[in-house]
Amino acid sequence: MGGRVLDYCKYTRFLKMSAPPRCYTEKKVAMLAALVFFQLSSLSPAQNFTSRYANSDPFGVNGPMPFGDLLPAGVGEGLKGGIDFALAIQSIYDSNFFQTEHEKSEFATNISPRVSYSTDPEGGASVTISAGYLPVVRSYLHNTNLDGVDQSGNVSIIVSGSRTQISAYAGYIQESGTDRLAGEFVTGSALSLGLRGTYQIAPRTSGFASVSSSISDYGNSTVVGFDNISANFGGSWAATERFSFGPSISYAKVSSDNTGTRDSWGFSMNTSYAANERIQLAVSLGLQYSENSRESQAGDFNLTGSLSSTYKIDERWAWNNSIQSGIVPSPSQANYVINDWSVSSSLIRSLPVGSAGLGLDLYISSFERVGAAGASQTTEENLGVLLSYERPLFRDRIGFSTSVRYTINSGQDEWSQILISTGLNMEF
Repeated sequence: MGGRVLDYCKYTRFLKMSAPPRCYTEKKVAMLAALVFFQLSSLSPAQNFTSRYANSDPFGVNGPMPFGDLLPAGVGEGLKGGIDFALAIQSIYDSNFFQTEHEKSEFATNISPRVSYSTDPEGGASVTISAGYLPVVRSYLHNTNLDGVDQSGNVSIIVSGSRTQISAYAGYIQESGTDRLAGEFVTGSALSLGLRGTYQIAPRTSGFASVSSSISDYGNSTVVGFDNISANFGGSWAATERFSFGPSISYAKVSSDNTGTRDSWGFSMNTSYAANERIQLAVSLGLQYSENSRESQAGDFNLTGSLSSTYKIDERWAWNNSIQSGIVPSPSQANYVINDWSVSSSLIRSLPVGSAGLGLDLYISSFERVGAAGASQTTEENLGVLLSYERPLFRDRIGFSTSVRYTINSGQDEWSQILISTGLNMEF
């Protein structure tokens, strides 16, 4: 039965959700932080660059390096110890390519080679360097003027001592598609940098501090990007070997030509729990106070939170969940910020060959004024349901995946969308 668990972890990454499931195998594998980025920047056209990438924390619960650690992932051994090559091709039918009330369908083909590298694929080294590169060649049947190549890659370094650990991250993400918060087809890009240090104060107590920065751009004169810099420090107490919690204090500054500058101070409680590799849970919940440069009155408070969990119910069933919050400047509306919450859940069934999945994700985006504004904006809700199937072919050298996704958007814009995707992925 253990082989079925490994199959599930290897092929679950083909399931394209808003946030990828995290695989925890029976074999400890300290693999690439870059692979998480590859999963996030998948080939799916159901893009929402604004809320997923532009204001991300590399060391957050749902970041590419959660808590400064490399994420265990069920992947192949690769070549030459630490090098992994893959090639993916995906064909997609989109019933509402521009996500409007008047639907226009599109057929797209994406081809993506991938290379990733780690100096320590087996784990345990005092210094680990990981890197990855992922180009995506996009072609469209009807909108050939939008054909292009997206370039993305990142590198991470972890240095571990007897009582200290230092993690550094740099990543560049480029993604093209119709962004529902921007209101049009864009090529979004974000450069993210991060540095985190952890010090073991006592056998059960540790402290940490981190700083991160991101710069986003949309490659479009009508859609405005923004810059973000944040700092975070706090502590953690290990109540048991499996359960730890602690407080953190944060500061963030976000700047945009659309909204001016927003300064935020936050306090949160962070918890992580792991039970026999069957249950993996990380939660952060807090309160944030923000002031905007274009408002003369007092600032406002917002609830913040994030969650990432995996529950391996038994040898065949697994349940993955994710919650993420964030406040970002509106890329298309002046004097508005977007308080965006995303929730996703997926249930995976391992089959005699391959796996099947049922997924659900919900985005709730509330537009809030930060100064003199025009017409008021309403809250947008975006609900998606995904059915997927994956299986290995040709002695596990090729992965086949197919999925059907149905999305309903309500609020300022009313529209629906059907996405049908089929793809192949080969590892070398």
